[in-house]
Amino acid sequence: MKKDTSIQITNEDSKQSKIAFLTKIQLFLRRVGAYIAAAFIDYRRSPLTVFFSVAYPIILILLFGAIFADSNNSFTAFTVYVQSEGDEGYVISPVQTLNFTDDLINALQTMKTNDSESLFDVHFIPLTNDQNGAINPGDYLEEVQGYISLVIPFNFTQEVLFNPDVTNLQIILDESSQSASIAYSIISSVIYQFNLGVSGYNETKIGLDTFDIYLEEEIAYFEFLIPGMICVALMNNGVMGTINRYSFFRKQGFFRKLSASPMNKADVVVGETSWQFVQGAISIIAILLVGWLVFKVPSGDFSWIIRILDWKIILVTISAVMSFVGLGMIGSRLSKNPDAATALGNFLTFPMMFLSGAFFDVSGVPGVNVISKLLPLTYLIDALRATMITGNVSIAWINIGISFAFGTALMIIGILITKLTEE
Repeated sequence: MKKDTSIQITNEDSKQSKIAFLTKIQLFLRRVGAYIAAAFIDYRRSPLTVFFSVAYPIILILLFGAIFADSNNSFTAFTVYVQSEGDEGYVISPVQTLNFTDDLINALQTMKTNDSESLFDVHFIPLTNDQNGAINPGDYLEEVQGYISLVIPFNFTQEVLFNPDVTNLQIILDESSQSASIAYSIISSVIYQFNLGVSGYNETKIGLDTFDIYLEEEIAYFEFLIPGMICVALMNNGVMGTINRYSFFRKQGFFRKLSASPMNKADVVVGETSWQFVQGAISIIAILLVGWLVFKVPSGDFSWIIRILDWKIILVTISAVMSFVGLGMIGSRLSKNPDAATALGNFLTFPMMFLSGAFFDVSGVPGVNVISKLLPLTYLIDALRATMITGNVSIAWINIGISFAFGTALMIIGILITKLTEE
């Protein structure tokens, strides 16, 4: 009888523990829900917040899209990747050997600008990987985020000299890149000079086969712009929204009141992050719909908005919210009043917006291309472009991973330095 009583007490304690745990979860969700509801009311009552989250990115899309819709501008450096399948050359005499592969590569490496600087930065693509598998130059170019490569066939010298047909080199490039187009024009002129040297004016011995890096699909500037504008909207929402809200809470003494209530710091952080995700979803939907209706529907492309949707967009959005809410929490600790908070938010977001390649590719701008690699927005934009536009899964996952690393670090720092009792 005593044993049955002890078992009954144990079961009762277990039941009480489950009820207490479920009650804590329920109260936590209620507090987070209350925070989100309050943030939504504040969002609805703030024309400035609505402007930056919806109208501002739409205006930029319409402006840049209208200016550059008919062009394929995407600036890149004259970085040329070369893959040679090997060239034995042709022996003319014991002291002289022709090798057109070496001559062509040397011509690219020694070309100078008017300022006596190297015109091309030549990198070499290996033929095989560590597992002795053949390396596809197009796939390699995408993985290193290059924009133009030259593929030289096996025994190029003897093919040119003794093959009665035209020997073709392969050019793989991003046709949406202005710099790649310029580099292609220069390489074409070099090949033209080689033809003159080999066969004179009446015969073409060396030709060029051109392939687009993205499966021969030309990327319009509008498609290049959309992922950048989505990430800019997420950045403005996260950084400006968090900084302004936290600064307002501090000025009104709201944090002190929260510290005396059941709501703790975890509730505030989760509530703010959840709200920014909801606000980000609103911005993404607005940007995609407006861009589709303005730039795709009039041209008869009704399926574009379906083609670009991918579930990895959710992961990019989550990592963006983590990064920029964390950055906003850090910024809110550095600002003493709402006016200073707005200035600090602009200081953080505006340079990042232009240095990360949201509007134009900056990988070819010396100095800027190094700075861009230090910014979380760069990796978010690259992840979203690979996910929505180019369909390069490996590039998408690499950049998503880096974005989550940024987001985790910034979020941890933001949580650690946010102390409600000191506000």
